[in-house]
Amino acid sequence: MSIKAYILINTQIGKTTDVVKDLRKMSEIKHLDVIMGPYDIIAQVETDSHDSLSHIVMQRLQGIGAIKHTMTCTVVNLEDAI
Repeated sequence: MSIKAYILINTQIGKTTDVVKDLRKMSEIKHLDVIMGPYDIIAQVETDSHDSLSHIVMQRLQGIGAIKHTMTCTVVNLEDAI
């Protein structure tokens, strides 16, 4: 079963386009949009485990210097809970 999450990303002023270019190189990112509000980008991510999701966020995304802050929102499958 794959893990899906939405990651809200806040970038340094003037660096959103550079971050988008870096994110588009990551195969785990299935879709991304530049948004308005407290965050600059929302990325839809799919991985095979929570460990790989953690690695993507903590190592790869937060390793991009122009990213100031991220918030990860993991999708919950209610079908399994009912």
